[in-house]
Order: sequence, then structure tokens, then C-alpha cells
Amino acid sequence: MKLTGIPASPGVAMGPVFLVETAELPVQETVLPEGEIEAEIERFHQALDRARQELIQIRDGIAAELGPDEAAIYDAQLLIVDDPDALRITEEGVRRERRNAAFLFGRHIGQVAARVGGAKDESLRERLADILDVERRVLVHLLGREHPLADLRVPSVVVAHDLMPSDVAQLDRDKVLGFATDLGGRTSHSAIVARSRGIPAVVALRQLSRAVKSGDVIVVDGHRGEVELNPDERSVRAYRVRRTRLEGQRRSLAELRELPAVTPDGVEIELSANLELPAEVEQVYAAGAEGVGLFRTEFFYLDRAELPGEEEQHRAYRSVAERLAPLPVTIRTMDLGGDKVASYLGTMHETNPFLGWRGIRFALHHPEVFRTQLRAIFRASAVGNVRMMFPMVSSLEELRRANELCAGVRAELERARVPFDRRLEVGVMIETPAAVWVADWLAKETQFFSIGTNDLIQYTLAMDRGNERVAHLYEPLDPAVLRGIHHAIHAAHGARRWVGVCGEMAGDPLMAVLLVGLGCDELSVACPDLPRVKAAIRAVPASLARGVAAEALTLGSAAEVRAVVHERVMPA
Repeated sequence: MKLTGIPASPGVAMGPVFLVETAELPVQETVLPEGEIEAEIERFHQALDRARQELIQIRDGIAAELGPDEAAIYDAQLLIVDDPDALRITEEGVRRERRNAAFLFGRHIGQVAARVGGAKDESLRERLADILDVERRVLVHLLGREHPLADLRVPSVVVAHDLMPSDVAQLDRDKVLGFATDLGGRTSHSAIVARSRGIPAVVALRQLSRAVKSGDVIVVDGHRGEVELNPDERSVRAYRVRRTRLEGQRRSLAELRELPAVTPDGVEIELSANLELPAEVEQVYAAGAEGVGLFRTEFFYLDRAELPGEEEQHRAYRSVAERLAPLPVTIRTMDLGGDKVASYLGTMHETNPFLGWRGIRFALHHPEVFRTQLRAIFRASAVGNVRMMFPMVSSLEELRRANELCAGVRAELERARVPFDRRLEVGVMIETPAAVWVADWLAKETQFFSIGTNDLIQYTLAMDRGNERVAHLYEPLDPAVLRGIHHAIHAAHGARRWVGVCGEMAGDPLMAVLLVGLGCDELSVACPDLPRVKAAIRAVPASLARGVAAEALTLGSAAEVRAVVHERVMPA
């Protein structure tokens, strides 16, 4: 039996199944006798202390194995353990309601998880795993349970309904060949840790854990996103050959780190990395990137009680720009709004936040907040090669209003004799069909385009990529999407502007070749994807890529496009 999910971590693993049974932690609500209240609070404190010590041990182990940047994930979990609201609400509940700490703590965490899990933004939903991971860790100690992976004795492929980030961090590399889960996403913390530790993984397999039993043989292909249960001998031999070949490719990719992303016929592509947090800057160097093509800044505004100040933002932007100089760092201004909202900005619920108050609309409605960020970015440009771009632009009027704010900030800094780069490039993200069809006008009043394919695809195809019912309609190679990208690139080049792509399309080697053929000048990808994209660029002549792209633009379906790309770019 073969199943297809999401490729979360590359590599091919084959071996017996170790099935992690869904370990329910049934918490009963109990009424405490008056004399046991203080003892119950002490038990709760002890459970928090044990959870904290475990997380510190996990964090320090990951730091020793992979470096401090990878270990930073567990600092977020430590903050959840030390959340003063959870401590206060649980303690007060024990004293006032005389209920057990496990019930009260679980109730509070459940309410927090419901709010986070209901968000449509993927980066917010991914925090749900951290919240639930901490809840389970504390409850295990309160209820006296044992971790389900404690029985793993022989090298196996772990199959589970889901794995928390700390589960993946604690997997014994001598015993865990790979893992496959019913739930999960490619950018979840569990997937990130798996890639960092070199554990092949496929996630989002839906019903896999119900279809297997411990002892079955399973193959996990973390490149293709496939698993095969109880393969025949012919399939086993094929997977072994494929695994050997992929290992050879991995060693070859490592050798490309210092080489430029240049096609065999001499066309150079600026190959950059996406950056989520300032602490991840070392990964940019390690991947061999030529800078940062997308520095997301939402982390400043979320999970806090007050607005970030100019100095705090300036220090973070400056640290990245300084560390990477003279390589370029492209900072995306706040992409807030809808389901990615800081509560202190006085927002309200929206029925469809992806079509609502977000991106540049949100920033322009909060000009003082936006101006503070602009000042921090301009000041950081004094010490590095900084670029800036506005998200979710859909009209020339929005661009002009944002440019006016930039002009005002420049004038303020000049009057105060604060240094900044007067040549700082300002661009727009092309993420809406509206931006595509006014791209010629936008190009006249900006320095570059960055095509955000994730949103452009969902808006072009009128489908919510977070909705499982229509997820199958999310198709990067749809002719409407390709024609939109081609139109935007053509408009930019007509105005002598350069064009980058920073969506998931850029991180797929075959699609990256197609994007080069469509004329893009820069690709910005997740650090783990960068070596394979660089290898593809260096292997395929730009002339061939242009020919493939030209043919793709004449085709009427994504299936036809995919067939042509596979046939001409990687013939059998």
C-alpha cells in the first residue's frame, strides 16, 4: 500500500514500524478536600519544574548537536512553561474552586490552544504544537505517566498520529530511521527539527497510524512525500538503490556551498534565503545563500502585550544587516491583519481575514506604527545592504501612500542627521491578481518586485490553502498562475526593474528552473531547500529553461505543464 503526504525532511528510511499509540491523558475533574489544597499546588509546581528541566536538557542537547539557532525553538516552550497567566489561573483555581491542578491547567491550555488553532495563518497554527507539547509534558508529570517512545528498542521507523517538537528532538538517531505522521506540515517545528537532525520524514498522511501495526515494514521517502507499507522485494531493491544515489547527491550538494548559482550558459541568479528570526542568520551562511530575500518581521508584533519600539526593531534589523554585509537583506514590512493580529492594536474578528484588513492596508491604517518600523529599517541600512518591500499591495494608490511615508521618514532622519542609506531600494510584493494587472504602473514607482507565490496562487485560483476541502486545488503550475507570473516579470523588466520570487515555488528545483525560464532574477528559499535549487540552476542552461517556460505558457492545464517540465528538464 502506498500513501502520499507532505515531504517534511529529505531522505529515504526503511525498516520495521514502531507505532506510537495515541496516548490519551484523561484528566478527571476532582474536588479536593480542604487539607490537600496546598499539597496540590506544590505538586503542580513540581510538575512545572520537571517539565522545565526536561526542556532545558532537550534545548542544551540540540544546541550541542546542531547549534544554538536550532535549539531556540525550545526557548519558546520554556516561555509557555513559565507563563505567569497559566500559573496564576491554575493556583487561583485550586484555591477558589478546590479543583485538581491537572484539570485546571488543562482547561486553561485548552482555551489558549483553541484560539491559536483557529487561526488561518500557518505560522500561528504551528505554535499550537508547542502549546500542546508543553501541556502534555506537564500533565505527564501530574498524572505519573511514561513517554510512549520509552519502549523503542531496535532501529525502526516511528509512525504516529502526530509528533511534538520535543518528541523529535529526543528521538535516538541510532534507533529512529525516520518517521511518518497523520498530521503535520512542512514548516512545523517538528519538521524543522527533523530536517536539522537529518531524520527522513513524511507528514499529513491522514489515516496511516490506523493502517499499520508494530512490526510491519515501511518505507518513508522524505523527498517525494511517499510511504509504502510492506513493499515487495522488487520495491525494496529499488528503494535501496535510490537511497544510495540520494546520499551521493547530498555529499555533492554540500560541495556547492561556495559556488554561485550560475546556469551552464552563464546566466547568474541571485539565490537568497528566507529568514524568520534574527537568531537564524547563521543558517543563511551555512546554506551558502547570497543574502536574505525575505526577512519576515511579524515576530516583533505577535505574542506580546505592547507595541515594539523603534530601538528594539532597529537592533534586530541592524544585527542581521551587519552580520551579512555586504550581502543584501530584504526586509518585508509588517504583514499583519486578519488572523495575524496583535490584540493591542484594537482589531476585530473578520469573516474572511485573507480578503480583509491585512498587509499594506493594515500598515497604512496605523501610520504611526508603520512609521516606527520604517525608521528602524532605514537606520539599519546605514550598516549593511538593506532593501525593503511592502506586502499585499493591490493598487498604485497604496504604493504611493507607502512611498510618501518613506519620504517623510527620510526627511526626518536627514534633519536629525541620522545616517541611513539614501540608495536603499524599495519594492513591492506581487501577491494579488490586482497587482499583476497593474504591474506596469507599479514598476514605474518602485525599484523591484518580489512575487509571493503562496498568496498569489490562492488568490488567483480563488481557494484558501488552509482549507482541507479545496487544498487539492492549490496548483503552482496552473496556467493562470504561470501567466500571471510571466506578466508581472515582463512588466518589471519593461521598466528595467529586477524581479524575485519568495514563495514555496522557488524552493522546488524543477519549479525554480521554470521560474528562471520565465525571467526571474532572484529566488529566495528556505535554507534546507537552497542546495538542491542551486544544483538545479547550475545544471540546466537558461536557454533550455526559457524554451520550457515558453512552451508551458501555451498549455491549458497544470498536468500538461508538469509533463513538459519533467520530460525536458529531467528526462529519464
